[in-house]
Amino acid sequence: NIVQSTIAPDDIIGIGIGAPGPLDIKKGIINFAPNLPGWRDVPLKKILEDEFNMKVVLENDANAAAWGERCFGAGQGVNNLVCFTLGTGIGGGIIIDGKIYHGNNYGAAELGHMTVNKDGPRCNCGNYGCLEAYSSATGIKNRIKNRIKEGIKSEFLNFDDDKLFESFRLKSIFEAARKGDRLTSDIVEEAISYLGIAIANIVNILNPEIVVLVGGITNEGDKLLIPLRKEVKKRAFYSNYKSLKIVIGKLAGNAGVLGAAALLWIPNNCSC
Repeated sequence: NIVQSTIAPDDIIGIGIGAPGPLDIKKGIINFAPNLPGWRDVPLKKILEDEFNMKVVLENDANAAAWGERCFGAGQGVNNLVCFTLGTGIGGGIIIDGKIYHGNNYGAAELGHMTVNKDGPRCNCGNYGCLEAYSSATGIKNRIKNRIKEGIKSEFLNFDDDKLFESFRLKSIFEAARKGDRLTSDIVEEAISYLGIAIANIVNILNPEIVVLVGGITNEGDKLLIPLRKEVKKRAFYSNYKSLKIVIGKLAGNAGVLGAAALLWIPNNCSC
């Protein structure tokens, strides 16, 4: 109704959707969405095509963010790009030779579930030591909870109240860490370090031109980028690192929306 009241139907060329995976892009089906109860094998593309009688494109949300940054943001003119989406969880999008890389059955680029420590904490996916368990907002908070159980207190933040704890934003946690807070400083340092390890792995495997970071943690700006680049430089092949750019995305929270929409008129094989 909102769309119909603001845009003439003839001006709409289609609907682009960035959705959580796993997906079947070809069939337009959401196989499973953990945060959407009951969403299993939902033929979302067909549902919307039947409802609105127009073209519908379905893409993984992190792939859509990567495509958005490539077409309109930090990756314009780049044909080999990796995007990390850093939020409650960690997702990824990979563009190789100007095309989104989907893998064998559209399951590629689950960068948050790269194992960075075989003896690490259990991840929501069931594995141990995933990047997401260390460097996502959820992972950082879970590790703080574990430190609290060990009897470690924060000098700057009140973590005793569960409801108050859940309301804390990463900004507050990073600020406490910068002030030398015993509870948070090690966890934040490790979150950045493990993200650097993951990026170095990708850089050594794919040799991208640029790594784009999007999501809430990127609000830290250089406080994130400087130690992160240092970690990647320490671990990646020099020949791969010297030509690499590690940057924060330019589209803020709109990368996925713009990327999904762009796939309607900028096909997934162009050199835009």
